[in-house]
Amino acid sequence: MSQLDDKRPDDREPHMVFDTVDIDVVVKVLSKTIFSPMFVVFLPLTLLSQVGSSHPAFYATCIWTAIICFFALWQHVDRIYSNQATWLLAPPKLKWEDQVVLITGGGSGIGALLAETLAMRNVSVVVLTKYPPQYETINENIYTYICDVSDFKTVQTVAERVREEVGDPTVIVNNAGIVKGKLLLDLTEEDVQTTFGCNTIASFWVLKAFLPAMLRKGQGHIYTISSLLGLLGAAQMSDYCASKAALISLHQTLRFELDNRYKTPAIRTTLVLPAYILTSLFDRIRFPTGRVFDFFCPPVPPHAIVKQIISALDENESRVIRLPFYTNLARFSGDGVGLVPAWMRDLMQWTLGADHVMKGYGPSPDAGERLEVERLQQQEGHGVDIVDEKL
Repeated sequence: MSQLDDKRPDDREPHMVFDTVDIDVVVKVLSKTIFSPMFVVFLPLTLLSQVGSSHPAFYATCIWTAIICFFALWQHVDRIYSNQATWLLAPPKLKWEDQVVLITGGGSGIGALLAETLAMRNVSVVVLTKYPPQYETINENIYTYICDVSDFKTVQTVAERVREEVGDPTVIVNNAGIVKGKLLLDLTEEDVQTTFGCNTIASFWVLKAFLPAMLRKGQGHIYTISSLLGLLGAAQMSDYCASKAALISLHQTLRFELDNRYKTPAIRTTLVLPAYILTSLFDRIRFPTGRVFDFFCPPVPPHAIVKQIISALDENESRVIRLPFYTNLARFSGDGVGLVPAWMRDLMQWTLGADHVMKGYGPSPDAGERLEVERLQQQEGHGVDIVDEKL
């Protein structure tokens, strides 16, 4: 067995059964009961036999059943259209033994867990990592290549080796990512270039190296691991948020090119939009504490992301994966959509503590704290301009 570090990066240790219950568990239960068409369709029939067709409760359940069935049909039609399926038959299941999965950033975190999980299914897994993996494995079908995926020539060189030694990847998981956690004025030129190089540019170089083989076969699956912060900004995350937003646009544009220019709709694309994940990348984040916050805004364990990725791969479907449940609010609250008023957006930002969770990152004092010192000194009559000196 592999030896992965599964320690919780935060300090919240459940001690009661209710500590493990959160909004996602509640939503999952509701989706299988009162929000499931297969469940609610029996409610009117039950009431009809109990109270008759003239009772208000019967009319209410009929209306509720109609609403649930309408949205279920809406989702089913969208699923059929997105994956060119039929009304009754889903796309054919994936043949795992024929797959070669390439994962960038597979030396730790989600990438490492995904690699180990796929390897146990006898899938050939290619891991591209800038540094040696942080775990040990005995799986002989994991092929690790040291590669700086932000460098075009390095990716091209490693791609030749991968094709010769393993074969053409049938699945690409663009997972590599880093976070600096600095205020905009604290970011150096190297910081910005490194963040965009790893989080965004690397996906372009990997696709340019391996997408042509997929196009020739007319099938494959491309995963883009973005973030909720690609839709919503947060203080001290300007470079990270912008790089993840670019990935979302890349995913959408790639889908249009595959469908309409390359004429390869059978190549699936899945976008992953997680919130706070329990990995070492964000081990210094400090969210508000308390059971209410933990209930509505739970962190995402890596295995939950891996489970969703494998599900989309197994079903051979294009998807948008949003975890946990509250990430769905980003569909309405971003400035680009504009459905949520500014005061409500700021309330959600304040509730999450999103503009202060990164204070454990970056220099100390940071640009904001230095500016505050300057203001205090000016009020005292000193007027020492230390912000420009530091920045």
